[in-house]
Amino acid sequence: MLLFALLPFFWMLSTALKPATQIYTSPVTWWPSSPTLENFVAVVTRADFTVIMGNTLLVAGVSATVSTTVALLAAYGLSRLASRWGELLVLLLLFAQMIPTILFVIPYFLVFRTLGLLDTLLVLIVTHVSLTMPIATWLLRRFIAKVPRELDEAALIDGCGQVGALFRVVAPSARAGIGAVFFYAFLGSWHEYLFALSLTSSPENRVVTLGITSLVGQYQVSWGELMALGILTTLPLIALFLLVERNLVEGLAGGVKG
Repeated sequence: MLLFALLPFFWMLSTALKPATQIYTSPVTWWPSSPTLENFVAVVTRADFTVIMGNTLLVAGVSATVSTTVALLAAYGLSRLASRWGELLVLLLLFAQMIPTILFVIPYFLVFRTLGLLDTLLVLIVTHVSLTMPIATWLLRRFIAKVPRELDEAALIDGCGQVGALFRVVAPSARAGIGAVFFYAFLGSWHEYLFALSLTSSPENRVVTLGITSLVGQYQVSWGELMALGILTTLPLIALFLLVERNLVEGLAGGVKG
């Protein structure tokens, strides 16, 4: 199963290391006879490479941070403070997540055009936060619900307010879920394409998904550069995964340490 899952990545690397003359050879060569880094050099030296990587890191980082923070506050309120309407609000959050995102493109476009925010990175951040926050809130609510209420009460007795109890006691206990939700939000923002295509147009606001599609022309596809760019844009995700791996595994397993 691992070999089957890694096969596409191996093919990406193999194609990225092939000279242009070997990409279309028949029969297919699984590994280039003379590997070269010319495709990686061509991608890195592109005028817009630094721009698209910087924009994507900024949008994904800010979106994931805002989405996780707001979802944490909402999840704490739904878990600790909500009345009988709490379950209804959770169901509404799940219902909002079930709506196809493509239905939001035109309303978002009209709203942001009226506000004068089209073709900015801010519009992508706001959009990505709105798309990831419902499921992030639902996930975090489950983790916070597993944290004993006695910890909150002890923090309140010691002089903390509700916000202090959340960030000093509850959040550290639910760090596994917070790490999992942050990674989910970052990954969703990093890979988002539809709204980036619809709400931005200028080269200075381009992100990696648009940078990859720019290598697909009407009459020619730069397969070597496309695979090289795909590998380079995957490296930040691998680095983030290695940083939050422990919390991510605990989060996906549903474990919360008190």
